[in-house]
Amino acid sequence: MKTWMTIIAVFFSQCVWANQLTIADTNNTKYVISDSQLLDMPQTSITTTLPWLEEEATFQGVTLQTLFKQSKLALPPSLTFVALNNYQVVIPRSDIETYSPIIAILKDGEPMSIRNKGPFWIIFPIATKPELNITDYHSKMIWQLKRIQM
Repeated sequence: MKTWMTIIAVFFSQCVWANQLTIADTNNTKYVISDSQLLDMPQTSITTTLPWLEEEATFQGVTLQTLFKQSKLALPPSLTFVALNNYQVVIPRSDIETYSPIIAILKDGEPMSIRNKGPFWIIFPIATKPELNITDYHSKMIWQLKRIQM
């Protein structure tokens, strides 16, 4: 019985962890934000095609500017984004301010599972900004996002 309780606890702790995003500042102070907190922030939708999808999709989430404003954090010159598999990408503030990428929480109105590139995915507006449809910006659209390092 004790073994089963441990297995269940580990399973549910992974589910809870998967729906949290951590922001770490330059002093390594951590701010943990849940998917429900992100959904409570002002939302932006981006409808676009992506190289990894067979058809157009609508992504809903919060812009990085909104996230930092709501969290009372200053947007630094660049941010490092880290995925569940520890893939990392740096996005400069200039790209954030110019293109307003979102941290997508929903795809076509549904939460994204880890299997489907969730729970959080950085999305740039490729459909309205075709100049972003290049490898450099494709690499910045990190999925399975778990951490933002300032």
